[in-house]
Amino acid sequence: MTAIAGLAIGGLLSGCSGGEDRAGSPELDWCKSLLGAENVEAAVKAAGGSDVEVSGTPRADVLADRLVREAKRWQESDLLHTRYTGCRMDTFEGDRISGTVDATVKWSVLSLGMMEGPEISRTWRQVNASVYVALEHARARTQLIAVCAVPGAIASQPSDLPLQFEVVGESLGTELRWELLRAFAQSVTEKMGCAKPPVIPTALPSST
Repeated sequence: MTAIAGLAIGGLLSGCSGGEDRAGSPELDWCKSLLGAENVEAAVKAAGGSDVEVSGTPRADVLADRLVREAKRWQESDLLHTRYTGCRMDTFEGDRISGTVDATVKWSVLSLGMMEGPEISRTWRQVNASVYVALEHARARTQLIAVCAVPGAIASQPSDLPLQFEVVGESLGTELRWELLRAFAQSVTEKMGCAKPPVIPTALPSST
Protein backbone atom coordinates (compact mmCIF):
# COMPACT_ATOMS: atom_id res chain seq x y z
CA MET A 1 0.00 0.00 0.00
CA THR A 2 2.83 2.43 0.78
CA ALA A 3 4.37 1.81 -2.63
CA ILE A 4 1.03 2.52 -4.30
CA ALA A 5 0.56 5.65 -2.21
CA GLY A 6 4.01 6.82 -3.15
CA LEU A 7 3.23 6.52 -6.84
CA ALA A 8 -0.14 8.20 -6.41
CA ILE A 9 1.36 11.14 -4.57
CA GLY A 10 4.54 11.32 -6.59
CA GLY A 11 2.76 11.14 -9.93
CA LEU A 12 3.34 8.72 -12.77
CA LEU A 13 5.48 9.21 -15.83
CA SER A 14 5.37 6.60 -18.56
CA GLY A 15 7.38 6.40 -21.73
CA CYS A 16 7.94 3.43 -23.98
CA SER A 17 10.56 3.71 -26.66
CA GLY A 18 12.61 1.31 -28.65
CA GLY A 19 16.07 1.21 -30.17
CA GLU A 20 17.63 4.59 -30.77
CA ASP A 21 14.56 6.48 -29.52
CA ARG A 22 15.05 5.08 -26.04
CA ALA A 23 18.09 7.27 -25.43
CA GLY A 24 16.02 10.37 -26.12
CA SER A 25 13.08 9.51 -23.86
CA PRO A 26 12.39 12.55 -21.63
CA GLU A 27 11.32 10.30 -18.76
CA LEU A 28 14.55 8.33 -19.03
CA ASP A 29 16.51 11.60 -19.13
CA TRP A 30 14.93 12.59 -15.79
CA CYS A 31 16.05 9.26 -14.34
CA LYS A 32 19.55 9.91 -15.63
CA SER A 33 19.67 13.22 -13.80
CA LEU A 34 18.53 11.50 -10.61
CA LEU A 35 20.57 8.29 -10.76
CA GLY A 36 23.44 9.21 -13.07
CA ALA A 37 23.42 8.92 -16.87
CA GLU A 38 26.03 6.17 -17.12
CA ASN A 39 24.39 4.24 -14.30
CA VAL A 40 20.97 4.31 -15.95
CA GLU A 41 22.35 3.31 -19.33
CA ALA A 42 24.20 0.40 -17.73
CA ALA A 43 21.08 -0.64 -15.79
CA VAL A 44 18.87 -0.61 -18.90
CA LYS A 45 21.47 -2.63 -20.79
CA ALA A 46 21.76 -5.15 -17.96
CA ALA A 47 17.97 -5.53 -17.74
CA GLY A 48 17.78 -6.38 -21.44
CA GLY A 49 14.85 -5.91 -23.79
CA SER A 50 14.30 -3.50 -26.65
CA ASP A 51 11.80 -1.13 -24.99
CA VAL A 52 11.77 0.62 -21.64
CA GLU A 53 8.91 2.09 -19.65
CA VAL A 54 9.67 4.62 -16.92
CA SER A 55 7.47 5.57 -13.97
CA GLY A 56 7.82 7.45 -10.70
CA THR A 57 8.85 10.98 -9.78
CA PRO A 58 12.39 11.22 -11.16
CA ARG A 59 13.08 14.77 -9.97
CA ALA A 60 15.29 15.25 -6.95
CA ASP A 61 13.81 18.63 -6.03
CA VAL A 62 10.22 17.31 -6.06
CA LEU A 63 11.14 14.27 -3.96
CA ALA A 64 13.11 16.46 -1.54
CA ASP A 65 10.21 18.87 -1.11
CA ARG A 66 7.77 16.07 -0.27
CA LEU A 67 10.17 14.44 2.17
CA VAL A 68 10.86 17.75 3.92
CA ARG A 69 7.16 18.53 4.29
CA GLU A 70 6.53 15.06 5.69
CA ALA A 71 9.37 15.42 8.23
CA LYS A 72 8.06 18.78 9.44
CA ARG A 73 4.66 17.22 10.16
CA TRP A 74 6.13 14.12 11.82
CA GLN A 75 5.52 13.27 15.48
CA GLU A 76 7.11 10.40 17.38
CA SER A 77 3.82 8.50 17.40
CA ASP A 78 3.68 8.46 13.57
CA LEU A 79 4.78 5.02 12.35
CA LEU A 80 3.55 5.06 8.75
CA HIS A 81 5.64 6.81 6.11
CA THR A 82 5.04 7.25 2.39
CA ARG A 83 7.37 5.38 0.06
CA TYR A 84 8.23 7.50 -2.98
CA THR A 85 9.31 5.92 -6.24
CA GLY A 86 12.10 8.00 -7.67
CA CYS A 87 12.54 5.95 -10.82
CA ARG A 88 11.21 2.58 -11.91
CA MET A 89 12.42 1.19 -15.22
CA ASP A 90 10.68 -1.83 -16.77
CA THR A 91 12.35 -3.22 -19.87
CA PHE A 92 10.32 -5.25 -22.34
CA GLU A 93 11.00 -7.89 -24.97
CA GLY A 94 7.75 -7.87 -26.89
CA ASP A 95 4.97 -8.03 -24.30
CA ARG A 96 7.18 -9.67 -21.69
CA ILE A 97 9.00 -7.75 -18.96
CA SER A 98 12.65 -8.73 -19.25
CA GLY A 99 13.88 -6.75 -16.27
CA THR A 100 12.97 -4.17 -13.64
CA VAL A 101 15.00 -1.61 -11.74
CA ASP A 102 13.27 0.23 -8.88
CA ALA A 103 14.68 3.13 -6.84
CA THR A 104 12.62 4.31 -3.85
CA VAL A 105 12.99 6.53 -0.79
CA LYS A 106 11.03 6.99 2.41
CA TRP A 107 11.48 8.11 6.00
CA SER A 108 12.56 4.96 7.81
CA VAL A 109 10.82 3.20 10.69
CA LEU A 110 14.32 2.29 11.89
CA SER A 111 15.78 4.78 14.35
CA LEU A 112 19.51 5.11 14.93
CA GLY A 113 19.02 3.61 18.38
CA MET A 114 17.68 0.43 16.75
CA MET A 115 20.67 -0.02 14.45
CA GLU A 116 22.85 -1.54 17.16
CA GLY A 117 20.34 -4.27 17.99
CA PRO A 118 21.61 -7.80 17.19
CA GLU A 119 18.83 -8.55 14.69
CA ILE A 120 19.19 -5.33 12.69
CA SER A 121 22.99 -5.15 12.88
CA ARG A 122 23.20 -8.46 10.98
CA THR A 123 21.76 -6.68 7.95
CA TRP A 124 22.86 -3.08 8.41
CA ARG A 125 26.47 -1.93 8.69
CA GLN A 126 27.55 1.53 9.79
CA VAL A 127 29.70 3.37 7.24
CA ASN A 128 30.12 6.66 9.08
CA ALA A 129 28.28 8.77 11.65
CA SER A 130 25.46 9.58 9.22
CA VAL A 131 25.16 6.55 6.90
CA TYR A 132 24.32 2.84 7.18
CA VAL A 133 24.28 0.36 4.28
CA ALA A 134 22.58 -3.01 3.81
CA LEU A 135 23.33 -5.45 0.98
CA GLU A 136 20.77 -8.19 0.46
CA HIS A 137 22.04 -10.39 -2.35
CA ALA A 138 19.21 -12.92 -2.11
CA ARG A 139 16.63 -10.15 -2.59
CA ALA A 140 18.73 -8.29 -5.18
CA ARG A 141 18.49 -5.03 -3.29
CA THR A 142 20.81 -2.51 -1.71
CA GLN A 143 19.66 -0.04 0.93
CA LEU A 144 21.10 3.06 2.53
CA ILE A 145 20.01 4.91 5.64
CA ALA A 146 21.11 8.54 5.89
CA VAL A 147 20.68 11.01 8.73
CA CYS A 148 19.17 14.32 7.62
CA ALA A 149 18.12 16.91 10.21
CA VAL A 150 15.32 18.87 8.58
CA PRO A 151 15.05 22.48 9.78
CA GLY A 152 11.64 22.98 11.36
CA ALA A 153 11.17 19.33 12.37
CA ILE A 154 11.01 18.24 16.03
CA ALA A 155 14.31 17.78 17.86
CA SER A 156 14.24 13.96 17.83
CA GLN A 157 13.77 13.74 14.07
CA PRO A 158 17.43 13.28 12.99
CA SER A 159 17.96 10.16 15.11
CA ASP A 160 14.43 8.78 15.16
CA LEU A 161 13.48 9.50 11.55
CA PRO A 162 16.38 8.91 9.14
CA LEU A 163 15.99 8.58 5.38
CA GLN A 164 15.93 5.13 3.79
CA PHE A 165 16.91 4.72 0.13
CA GLU A 166 16.57 1.44 -1.77
CA VAL A 167 17.48 0.11 -5.21
CA VAL A 168 16.18 -3.28 -6.36
CA GLY A 169 17.10 -5.05 -9.58
CA GLU A 170 17.67 -8.75 -10.16
CA SER A 171 19.58 -8.08 -13.38
CA LEU A 172 22.03 -5.72 -11.69
CA GLY A 173 25.30 -6.61 -10.06
CA THR A 174 26.17 -5.41 -6.57
CA GLU A 175 28.44 -2.62 -7.83
CA LEU A 176 25.85 -1.22 -10.24
CA ARG A 177 23.09 -1.30 -7.63
CA TRP A 178 25.42 0.61 -5.33
CA GLU A 179 26.24 3.22 -7.99
CA LEU A 180 22.54 3.82 -8.62
CA LEU A 181 21.82 3.99 -4.89
CA ARG A 182 24.71 6.31 -4.12
CA ALA A 183 23.77 8.74 -6.88
CA PHE A 184 20.10 8.60 -5.87
CA ALA A 185 20.82 9.38 -2.22
CA GLN A 186 23.25 12.14 -3.13
CA SER A 187 20.83 13.79 -5.57
CA VAL A 188 17.95 13.88 -3.09
CA THR A 189 19.82 14.85 0.08
CA GLU A 190 21.58 17.71 -1.73
CA LYS A 191 18.15 19.24 -2.40
CA MET A 192 16.78 18.75 1.12
CA GLY A 193 18.71 21.42 2.99
CA CYS A 194 19.79 19.04 5.77
CA ALA A 195 21.28 20.94 8.72
CA LYS A 196 24.30 18.66 8.39
CA PRO A 197 24.35 16.83 5.02
CA PRO A 198 24.98 13.07 5.27
CA VAL A 199 28.33 11.87 3.97
CA ILE A 200 27.46 9.49 1.12
CA PRO A 201 30.55 7.38 0.28
CA THR A 202 31.56 7.30 -3.37
CA ALA A 203 32.69 3.68 -3.30
CA LEU A 204 30.85 0.62 -2.04
CA PRO A 205 32.05 0.21 1.57
CA SER A 206 34.31 -2.85 1.71
CA SER A 207 33.21 -3.63 5.26
CA THR A 208 29.70 -4.48 4.01
